[in-house]
Amino acid sequence: MLQIHPQARTTPAVRAEIARSSEPTSVLARRYGISDETVRKWRRRGSDACQDRSSRPWRLAWKASEEERAIVCQLRRSTGFGLDDLTFVLRHFLPHLNRDNIWRILKDAGLNRLPPVPKAGPVRGQGKFRDYDPGYVHIDVKHLPKLQTADGDRRKRFLYVAIDRCSRSVHLAVYDAENADNSVDFLNAVKSAFPFRITHILTDRGSCFTADAFDADFSHLRQFRVI
Repeated sequence: MLQIHPQARTTPAVRAEIARSSEPTSVLARRYGISDETVRKWRRRGSDACQDRSSRPWRLAWKASEEERAIVCQLRRSTGFGLDDLTFVLRHFLPHLNRDNIWRILKDAGLNRLPPVPKAGPVRGQGKFRDYDPGYVHIDVKHLPKLQTADGDRRKRFLYVAIDRCSRSVHLAVYDAENADNSVDFLNAVKSAFPFRITHILTDRGSCFTADAFDADFSHLRQFRVI
């Protein structure tokens, strides 16, 4: 069914007539009760373009900053969470983003579809993790791209992500550097955020997790190398 804008003063048939007419602009404007500029507009478009156009902008403004979009994408890659679970986690850290905002960010980055689940059955050379109690926390650091800060500088930022293997609880934070001090600060924040005691830390044993400052605070927690 033909849809006409509710505020339109003309119909497609009238617009086509205006476009084909050789009468003066002012005469047509008085006849149809419209402005001279409206007459000129339909003449410019021609008789083949007399339908209403969408008023939606060609590009929608992002509700998230460049850095926030990078965080959403990195968290999706790190966790593999579905859209609902990802939204639940991100709403704690980026409350102004809703499910639709997050889906749009993922779609723009080509991450809106999860990779297919591998077929069931044993695969030679692959082991299976045993069931874990809450407290086995995997910590990783993701390098965000160089992003512009509020003062106009462009610099790299680092996304720290902690995921509990049992409960899938997630905590994240963004730092300006990847070092032991930030790792200690992040893990202390994780300990406060998670409602259970951390018993094991699982890392890739990067330099920020093996430095003396980190070992001094968390040497009592066993560390596993995550492949």
